[in-house]
Amino acid sequence: MKLRCLEGNGANNSYILLDSVSENKDHSTEKQEELHFYSDDGSCTDVVVEKNLRAGDLCLLLAVKNRVTKDLSWSIVEHWIENGLERILEDHEDVLSVHRQTEGGAKKFIFRRIQNKYDFFTEPEAFFPKDMVDLRNCDDNDSESGESAVIDSLLQTAEECPSIFSQVCMQEPNRTSWVKTFLLLKDNRLYMSSKVHVVAKFLRQWKNRSDFSYKNLDEQDANKIGGEDDRSHQDLQPLADLKQYEIYSCLNAKNQLRAPTEFGICLRRTTEEDFSSSIVLSCECARDRTCWLTVMRLAKYGKQLRENYKAFKNKQESVNSKEYNSFAVPNESIRSRVAMDFTGREGRIVEDPTEAKAIAISEGIAWKKRWRANVAQQARRGCTATDTIHQGQPWFHKSLSREQANSLIMNHGTQDGVFLVRESRSNPGCYVLSLKCSTKVIHVPIQPITDPVRDTLCFTLDSGVTKFFDLLQLVEFYQLNAGCLPTRLTSYLERSRDGTGIVASGGVGGGSGGSAVASEVQF
Repeated sequence: MKLRCLEGNGANNSYILLDSVSENKDHSTEKQEELHFYSDDGSCTDVVVEKNLRAGDLCLLLAVKNRVTKDLSWSIVEHWIENGLERILEDHEDVLSVHRQTEGGAKKFIFRRIQNKYDFFTEPEAFFPKDMVDLRNCDDNDSESGESAVIDSLLQTAEECPSIFSQVCMQEPNRTSWVKTFLLLKDNRLYMSSKVHVVAKFLRQWKNRSDFSYKNLDEQDANKIGGEDDRSHQDLQPLADLKQYEIYSCLNAKNQLRAPTEFGICLRRTTEEDFSSSIVLSCECARDRTCWLTVMRLAKYGKQLRENYKAFKNKQESVNSKEYNSFAVPNESIRSRVAMDFTGREGRIVEDPTEAKAIAISEGIAWKKRWRANVAQQARRGCTATDTIHQGQPWFHKSLSREQANSLIMNHGTQDGVFLVRESRSNPGCYVLSLKCSTKVIHVPIQPITDPVRDTLCFTLDSGVTKFFDLLQLVEFYQLNAGCLPTRLTSYLERSRDGTGIVASGGVGGGSGGSAVASEVQF
């Protein structure tokens, strides 16, 4: 945007707001142009769109820029603000050409996920109701399974689309009134008539006349098909060749266009920039409109829509293939499952399985010794064994509040994984693990549950998937494995013995009492 001064000086200046499209600059010959793409949450992304860039490829680029999953259901939606109209750009459409066709209109592009844009290929029964589809011109349609097979066959080749007819309301040209009419779609053309028997007679004669030339049908021929006694508005009249129209869905035709229902469809000529001479229809229900929009897409794009679906399906299969999954980066828990020996000056990876097993057994014995020492220490203080073993740990802060935990971790935590354990004030008898991750403090509730096998109390962070008999086991486990946490527990906030401030501690156990300090855990 630019502001241009028109006249005056100082505070009396008059200004006019200039948009980039209002400047005397012709964009039609440029090979690229910067466009705005909005999301449903109101955010906007600017992208330099080159000529011949397809909508499907642009969606992948926008997914990267918006930092969302490269889901193949992402689509570009052309939204007309004042008219309340929308249409989904097909994956093969040139985005820059679509923009320049109606460059002066009040429209915008929306980056939106459309989950069911190709579902009619896999679930045709949900998009083509039996009371709207005419299959009398097709063979093998006597039974219910035969009708489904015919529709599947038509969709597989996409050389022709099913014939659809139903009653709709149509807005009269240059008027606000609406009239009921019967609408018929045959191949890629729409026909209309106020009498249902005219449509039925047309379909019968279509089937019986093998030499009937549909493409050369004009209004005079349609009147002959309707019968010599059915003239003017009662005859079957050609309404539109869909290849010459863009198909829009009305967000709420009842409010925007004063239609009888809210399920509206608008057809705009591709050669026109506005909707002054458009064809506006109002369907009886959402099911009818879904059917009409789907069959109009098939009639307009034909085989190209089938090719888009094949490309869409192939991309889905490549994403879900085993070859892709085999190169997935393992999570933190898998990467940490490596036997290490730290007895020397430097740590080393133990590759011999026998030696690794021996180290694991010795580490288990050492852990039991530490546990027994902690139990003895708690016993000397008059505490029970497993129920209160955590109270002697340096990372346990009994009466700390949520706000105090936030302040301590943010002030003393220098890396991800700094943690402490405290009692829950909102759920008495429960505990909370507070840890730092990506400049934020996360509070994870430690849930007490009963182990049905051993009939004893356990603690868990993941609803019982991983259970521990005491908080010490829980903390030591998540110091080695991230598990359900976003990061491993790397260091803790300790209460020093003398209360003098920050001191260093290198083990899991430790003293109690004093002020909070940050200490790195050494392995």
